[in-house]
Amino acid sequence: MPRVVSRVDQGGRGPDVPVITVLPPPERRNPVVGGARVREPVVIVTGNVHGDECTGAGACLQLAEELDSALLRGEVHLYPSLNPDGLERRTRRHPDEDVDLNRLFPGDASGSAAERLVAAVWKDIGGRRPDLVIDIHADAPNAIPYVLTDRATSLRGAARTALEASCQRLARSTGLTVLQDYPDEQYTRYRMDRSLTGAVLNRMQIPAITIEAGPRLVLDRAAVEVAVQAVRGVLSALGLRDGAAVDHASRVDGAFRRDSGPRASAAGLLVAAVSPGALVGRGDVLAEVRSLGGVVLERVRASGDGFVVSFAERAHVVSGVPVCTFGFAL
Repeated sequence: MPRVVSRVDQGGRGPDVPVITVLPPPERRNPVVGGARVREPVVIVTGNVHGDECTGAGACLQLAEELDSALLRGEVHLYPSLNPDGLERRTRRHPDEDVDLNRLFPGDASGSAAERLVAAVWKDIGGRRPDLVIDIHADAPNAIPYVLTDRATSLRGAARTALEASCQRLARSTGLTVLQDYPDEQYTRYRMDRSLTGAVLNRMQIPAITIEAGPRLVLDRAAVEVAVQAVRGVLSALGLRDGAAVDHASRVDGAFRRDSGPRASAAGLLVAAVSPGALVGRGDVLAEVRSLGGVVLERVRASGDGFVVSFAERAHVVSGVPVCTFGFAL
């Protein structure tokens, strides 16, 4: 089966970033339909831009093994790790410079080592002329899997509406809960437009989605399968393969956006009162903060309708710390 392994070219100045390309047989590439040659979809799947988030690496390797190129109608390019040094050293950020690679896109070929790495990845992705980029991340142990859609803040009017609608349609084809990313002001302030998918959406102006599945620091088999199943659904929606999305058991239907949940005002043990994915109303108790003597110091309540996406990745909280990520109903 046609598979090609290449490398992101950094001119010998950075870590090895492999790319696994799965192609249909030559006779089936870009067929002629009605006398005109049809360009079939090109999909990029990336993982491990945050070095402690391993789900994407496992998902890319599994997709490389299982995608049947003889049945594929288009190209799939798999980047198992965009941060191989971070993966090796078990850190979210670029370990030598302590910066978040996912806030540096499109990078700078004349900048720091981290900026050069990002620029090389960006150039490689752009050179493949993708129609969609899927970036795979991990969240917290106490979370549901979900898919994020970015905000096309560089566009206005009908162009923005159309591009964001395309992202929403493809996100729904994953079978996972769909969340819009932070509101525009937060989105820009948090530099989400400099994330990989944010830059793809706002600079390349093509659809991009982010899958979040599984805990950090381990290659969780169940999370990898969730991510692979989600990618399968998107490839089917684009016509690259037969089949359809399978809804995940945790899927929450409706329109929601991601935001930080309420913050603790007391220090103590964080005890969840609801399960991630369960719908709640404004004022419902999401969690309690308890002393080690068993006293309830605080009941943390929802500030709006929606659901807990993930609880904070900590057992002990202090005043001012968000207790969860929340999906607010739109």
